[in-house]
Amino acid sequence: MNRMMNRGGGPGRGEQIAGGPLGQARYALATGNYEKAEAISRKRLEKNADDVSARVLLAQSLLQQHLVDDAITEARRATQIQPSNTDAQLVLSSSLLQKSGPLGMGRVPPEAERAARRAVQLQPKMAKTHVQLAEVLAAKREFAGARLEAEEACRLEPKLAGAHLMRAVVMLSDKDPQGAVDAANAALRADRGLTQAEFVKANAFLELKQYDEALDALDTVDRQAPYLAGTNTEGMRGRIYYKQRKIKQSYRIFRKLQEQNPRFRWLAPVIAGLSMFLVGQFGQNAQFAIVFLLVVVVALVLFGLHFIPVVGGWIVAVLAIGIAGLLAFGALRQVSGHVLPAGRLRIPVLGGAITAGLAVLVLVLYGLGAIFGTRNFGPVYLFVAGALAVAGAAGGAYLLDRYGGRAAAAS
Repeated sequence: MNRMMNRGGGPGRGEQIAGGPLGQARYALATGNYEKAEAISRKRLEKNADDVSARVLLAQSLLQQHLVDDAITEARRATQIQPSNTDAQLVLSSSLLQKSGPLGMGRVPPEAERAARRAVQLQPKMAKTHVQLAEVLAAKREFAGARLEAEEACRLEPKLAGAHLMRAVVMLSDKDPQGAVDAANAALRADRGLTQAEFVKANAFLELKQYDEALDALDTVDRQAPYLAGTNTEGMRGRIYYKQRKIKQSYRIFRKLQEQNPRFRWLAPVIAGLSMFLVGQFGQNAQFAIVFLLVVVVALVLFGLHFIPVVGGWIVAVLAIGIAGLLAFGALRQVSGHVLPAGRLRIPVLGGAITAGLAVLVLVLYGLGAIFGTRNFGPVYLFVAGALAVAGAAGGAYLLDRYGGRAAAAS
């Protein structure tokens, strides 16, 4: 990156930035003015669509604005024009990894790893290429490889705080909390203001059951990055209080967090208590405990409903297939980023999905009925029940896709 030079010792009028328009775009990107960086890059590309540097800067600015799909598109164009551009490969890998969700909660695209490995191949002595590959491997839970890449990055550039931070994250994920504390401290020696390292330390101290040290680290995070308070840090603080058996303080925090959601404010006391217990007991695995609990509740409800005379079987079939359909559409949204494709293909795809799903469900359940000698699951019966259920699931998924983001933004 070109050095930015200015007259008078600070940004302002008369500022001269080396590198022309691209230097200005880099400066805007470095100072958090992502929209300006995007505008300059687009203007540059209007004159020369093959300007790889401008396209990489555009992809980076889009990624910082959380326009991940657009960032992926621009990064791919850059790599197609110039496959040997390391920065293009890095931003493509980073964008694809961000699309897969936090810590790779979704499936990590193979293209993300290919791009990271290509960057390492192009610049094997550049620490940030190894950091990116370590992040991809950690998201895939290949911690041995991630450790090697993070350690190589630290060896190549011992004063690079980001390399030590990635090493700390990998060690924490790989159940080595003491190693994570040591790596986070190394990152902080390189950059005292690296808030993420303090947050990693808080998590690691929590795993080590050093609760006072964890609270001290959280206090530092709150001082350095107050915008995190009320989300990550407060939830962890509530968990620490639960571990310390300070139940009233823990409940007070979870209650406050739950009341920030206007959609379920009337259930805040109950949900807060449940969240406190599950997060306190299971930590990051609380989401799996919640899913298991919901499955048990749903199974019990369906089991009770099937005793209703005449219509009980219908109700159970509709609800069971509807839940399956809703989960399927939710999984589709997680993988592809949307429930249905845009344009004219929406209706054919939806119709084909419903038809194919019903065919499979009818055959499977009819076969089970034949095996177990029950006639409650006839093909016509299943088709009608399934049509109602899957159509309702598709409609519900579509409404969630269209209005769910607005509701979340409003909260």
